[in-house]
Amino acid sequence: MKTERPLIKLYRMRTFGDKLSDTFDFVGENFRTLLKNVTYLLLPVALVQTFFMNGFMTSYMKNLMSLGGDLGLIQQCLLPMSLYALVQFVATTLVIAVVYTMMQLYEQRPERLRGVTFDQLRPGVVQKSVRQLALLVTGIVVFAVIVLLMALMIAASTYLILPVIIIAFVVFPLFALVCPIYLFEDTGIVSAYAKSVRLGWKTWGGIIGVMIVLYIITSIISGLIATPWYIMVTMNSLFAGGQGVTAGFVSSFGFTVIQYLLGVVSSFAANCMMALMAIGIAYQYGHACDKVDGVSVDHGIENFETL
Repeated sequence: MKTERPLIKLYRMRTFGDKLSDTFDFVGENFRTLLKNVTYLLLPVALVQTFFMNGFMTSYMKNLMSLGGDLGLIQQCLLPMSLYALVQFVATTLVIAVVYTMMQLYEQRPERLRGVTFDQLRPGVVQKSVRQLALLVTGIVVFAVIVLLMALMIAASTYLILPVIIIAFVVFPLFALVCPIYLFEDTGIVSAYAKSVRLGWKTWGGIIGVMIVLYIITSIISGLIATPWYIMVTMNSLFAGGQGVTAGFVSSFGFTVIQYLLGVVSSFAANCMMALMAIGIAYQYGHACDKVDGVSVDHGIENFETL
């Protein structure tokens, strides 16, 4: 008889190693369910995203080959880059929404995520996606204010450049927990930002550590998967429109189809890697809540009272 893995609770104190192991254990335990639902949401997005990504990279590489001297090519980069950024935001929103909805159901259901359907996930995904739109608006405002203040400091004195860089390195990680706070808790935006700063200040090292390690891991995996696509984009920029067998192959319909399909795989893989980062940040949030506010004790008392 197969032994069931221990439940991975969100709210509990963790060592740095526990945060990483719980992240990979959650993915390992629920890999099929995660992959199925992430594919259902993100594959259509990747199909659109690749179209704009190919357009942007082709224009960018041509501009690079011309040493940045062609203003027309620079302008050609702007539209696909803007559309790509918009689709990327949609992908990021959906990844975080589906992952955090699954993490909630994982603890709420006795059978965890076994047998869960997308219909059960849909209300949470929609609700969390809408809340992320509110976070986007306020996030842009907060980011703009911080950047403006830093720019004013630098404008006042060039000697403040290094202190401003240090301040930015300290300040921005304090907001890393605002997303899980706002999506997991029934709280307002201002309260979410305030709590993120409070928890982030007391667990700043853990936030930096988790983000750096997971960023390195996801970047390596995404980079390896995207390598064939990068090679084809480079070949397209070097040989398209030229003469010879290689140029003919690069200009062929088959080459275009292969490049597009490899781009879809690359985009989809990169979006899936965001799920790993989101899970890691969520467990860092759960650790911070328990360490600073003793949330796991409160949850235990509530569960005892319902018995």
